[in-house]
Amino acid sequence: MFLTITKLIGKPVCAALWAAFAALAAKRKPLPLILLFALHLFETLTVGRRVAKDHNIGVPEWITNCLCFGFTWWLPIREGE
Repeated sequence: MFLTITKLIGKPVCAALWAAFAALAAKRKPLPLILLFALHLFETLTVGRRVAKDHNIGVPEWITNCLCFGFTWWLPIREGE
């Protein structure tokens, strides 16, 4: 169920979070944006790298996808194993 929802709406929801947090940062409230970036960076260096390596995904692609979309791009790939 969660995987199905993630495939359907995960990327748009993540993009909306980036936009909302960027708007907050523009209003001098940058903490949510900083935390979202830090979370995605951590995820990029841990799980995202492993999934990309296991599935022969290029470095620019997995870094960009992980920083932009977090687990919504790698979870369906990993669960499809």
